[in-house]
Amino acid sequence: MAKVAGVKFPYSLKINDFLYDGKFYVNDFVVVESPQGLEIGRVVYLEKDTEEDSQGKVLRKATEKDLSKREELDERARDLFKVFSEKIKKHDLKMNPVGVSFSLDESAAVFYFTSDGRVDFRDLVKDMSRHIKKQAIMRQIGPRDQAKIIGGYGRCGLPICCASFTINNESITMEDVEGAYGMPKNAAKVSGICGRLMCCIKFEEIKKEKKGKKE
Repeated sequence: MAKVAGVKFPYSLKINDFLYDGKFYVNDFVVVESPQGLEIGRVVYLEKDTEEDSQGKVLRKATEKDLSKREELDERARDLFKVFSEKIKKHDLKMNPVGVSFSLDESAAVFYFTSDGRVDFRDLVKDMSRHIKKQAIMRQIGPRDQAKIIGGYGRCGLPICCASFTINNESITMEDVEGAYGMPKNAAKVSGICGRLMCCIKFEEIKKEKKGKKE
């Protein structure tokens, strides 16, 4: 049985599993080998057993040099985002640019966007590849991922959960709403800035269940 570490990246709510060998700790920043090249992510769990052998690998704990380069690449990505937005307008595509990230080895750049439907972005990919002189990867994401990337404040006045501390992107239903608040099924009143049901509903439901058990 191979062991894997769960690694989370800034541009995704999903936790990805990577094979690892060596000594790591939860919350360590690590360099992993992924289909996009080398990336830096944060370890959220360790020692999960799996029989799969197709995941990428954790190569090492991120060094100060790695983290410094990540900051430099993030700055370059912010500049490239402006170009990405302009190219979308040039090609008259119905897609909304959300963010850009470079792989740590600079072999590729990933362009994140949202759209109400499928988009033929083949010409845009060619255009961006010519501009950056490396591989350009287009990735369509959902409203929750967009909220995590952009950030913001919830109805409570605090930073939204997905951008601050949540680990798992659990599905939330109106049944969860009723379990947590005992309120009518009115999604508009319990929706976050992403337009989906608020992540914190899960925590309220769990708190109510624990309180019921104590009583």
